[in-house]
Amino acid sequence: MNQKSEIIISANEWETRLALTEGDVLVEFHVERAEKLSLVGRVYKARVENIVKGLRGAFVDIGLRKNGFLPLAEIPEFDAFEEDLEFEPKGGTGDPPPRHKGTKNEPRNSPAMEIKEGQDILVQIVKEPFSEKGARVTSYISLAGRYMVYFPAVDRVGVSRRVRDRRDRQRLRDIARRVRREKVGLILRTAAESATEDEIRQEYESLEHSWDEIRKKGESVAAPAILYEEPSIGVKLVRDLFTENVRKVVVDNKPKYKEIIDYLRRAAPSLVSKVFLYGGETPVMEYYGVESELNKLYQRRLWLKSGGFLTIDQTEALVAIDVNTGRSSKEEDPERLIFTTNMEAAGEIARQIRLRDLSGLVLIDFIDMEDPKNTEKVVQELRKYLANDRAKADFAPISRFGLLEMTRERTRPGLLYTLCETCPTCRGLGRVMSRVEMALKIERFMNAKIRALKGRRVKVVTAPSIAEFLTTEYSDRLGEFARSRELSIDVRSDPELAPTEFRILTELK
Repeated sequence: MNQKSEIIISANEWETRLALTEGDVLVEFHVERAEKLSLVGRVYKARVENIVKGLRGAFVDIGLRKNGFLPLAEIPEFDAFEEDLEFEPKGGTGDPPPRHKGTKNEPRNSPAMEIKEGQDILVQIVKEPFSEKGARVTSYISLAGRYMVYFPAVDRVGVSRRVRDRRDRQRLRDIARRVRREKVGLILRTAAESATEDEIRQEYESLEHSWDEIRKKGESVAAPAILYEEPSIGVKLVRDLFTENVRKVVVDNKPKYKEIIDYLRRAAPSLVSKVFLYGGETPVMEYYGVESELNKLYQRRLWLKSGGFLTIDQTEALVAIDVNTGRSSKEEDPERLIFTTNMEAAGEIARQIRLRDLSGLVLIDFIDMEDPKNTEKVVQELRKYLANDRAKADFAPISRFGLLEMTRERTRPGLLYTLCETCPTCRGLGRVMSRVEMALKIERFMNAKIRALKGRRVKVVTAPSIAEFLTTEYSDRLGEFARSRELSIDVRSDPELAPTEFRILTELK
């Protein structure tokens, strides 16, 4: 899916928001706020706190509230910045070695690092802290540029598979071998396809200088200490997303616009003419239709044009997506109707996965189809629409229960966790106690205290919705309860109370 893209950036002193559209459809949204900057990419001088052999890892102090987790058996994350890479075998130019297919918790083909408690070590955050988990860190440092990712301790050259022409891939490998020092690893990114050797060499020298500065600082400070952090989200995402396929970048903030222009003049001067400062009266995100799309992020149910719909449920462990025919009725052939709905759903699911940044284990329950060929077409449609996704994904065959299982790389909490907080009423359950159950709960509470309440005037204070229910639909039942227990009950509402809260006050009759 090589549709023309646009990048829209809105920034002020409190936050920076970036939207990526493909074919005028919103596919990615990123936000960074001053009080909560992204930690991914930061390099720390850390101290090993304790080694847990059962987890094949160590917890390291990086100066955050939670210690970072460092796997002991880990090789460099070559594809941390690109989905598909083709590697040159160490010391040769033959076919690339097969990629390891193990799960994230399996040790890879690398000996465990020899570390001990109390030792200082350089680490880099590869996954943000999430919920009660600390950051995931690696001891293999990488520095990202526009054209390459620089690994100071890995003797390997990689080229993005998105550089499709074999001659271009070979040319980039040759350039990488000429510009790099021995025992330094490089990934040539997709943007390098249109770069000159001088531009690639210039960026390599800049990244190498940054690494030298990191090492020098690490030698002079005590752990835990931060040694390096990625640029601001605007520059970082322009660096990663601004390819030749992007029509334009629109920025509504003059200082942010200047920051991006200054970066591009150094890194990619040919792209400067595609960056525009927005000066319209309508807010830029509203003008480009981003705000209306963002409002749909909070919806659990999403309707499709065909009349079908999706439901998306996120948990800490997995994401469940269900496809339904809903109001679809144009097709008389049931198999054709189901196939059409599934095909439309596949494209929308791929967009929502990218837009909501759904990650970890994703279970998709497409509508069952009788023809296996139709099932395969739906899976291929999903893969096609995820082709531009920068996060790594892996797919399992359709299970015997009709579920498609896939995993998607997680480096940060999903967008819903960034934009929302746990509901103080339901506390993350997603549902609240029914009005009937609340009324019965109040009754049970008074029953338990009946010896103290008998003969007194009881004031029941609840949220307005519960108070209305108690005095209308439930009034007969509540009156019978009061008479049978010799109580006088007065119901009052308090807008400060949640629907699941109540207070019982008493006074003498």
